[in-house]
Amino acid sequence: MTGTKSQFLIAAVCMAAFCSSYATNWGQTTIEDPISGGDCDAFEIVSYGSYIYDWPSKYDGVYWPFTDSHWIWQCPESGYLSFGDDFSELTEAEIGRISAYLSEPSSRLGSDLDRLESIYRLRDKDDRFWAWFYRVKAAILSSQADAARFDALPLLKELEQSLNPSFELIQVYFVIRDYHRRFGDIDLAQEYFAKARAVEWVDEDGGSQIGSEYINELIDERMTLLSE
Repeated sequence: MTGTKSQFLIAAVCMAAFCSSYATNWGQTTIEDPISGGDCDAFEIVSYGSYIYDWPSKYDGVYWPFTDSHWIWQCPESGYLSFGDDFSELTEAEIGRISAYLSEPSSRLGSDLDRLESIYRLRDKDDRFWAWFYRVKAAILSSQADAARFDALPLLKELEQSLNPSFELIQVYFVIRDYHRRFGDIDLAQEYFAKARAVEWVDEDGGSQIGSEYINELIDERMTLLSE
């Protein structure tokens, strides 16, 4: 084997090892369609690692599996789709509204993400959910990502008023700040960075915290963009 081929093989093996070490794994499962009552195929989470918290969607405060199309479960027979974590959590009223909507041919049109949003519009979701859903859209989309962030921003600002000191509040401050940076509001961006660093809260183990080491690292990354 020539030196070039040997180097190529080593590089390929290293790349495969790198990819596998950062892989997320899915398995197939069968789920019950809450609309038709029939069975349909879906994917369930098998394994993942803490590396998912370092993927680019972290800047929107969104994490795998919600950035993966496998987590949008759907049943072709009825046309129903939802994220895997709340797929079957429907009230009778929601089932009625969704069933009526899915009986219309137009409900089968559009992308999975568009149809997903249409279904969730028929569910009893509050502004907290939508502040998060728009961020999921931003993390998934490319050309329309900032439009989704623009929709999320006023909801996030309302949400911050209702949250107690917590990691969620720190993350909301960070996302608000980063969105202001994206939209050119540098003064507001710096203000929300300071807010995120200063939150005093108690973690799930009862420990007193000021800010979040994880979010502070994201802030430090994004601070470099303010001077560019």
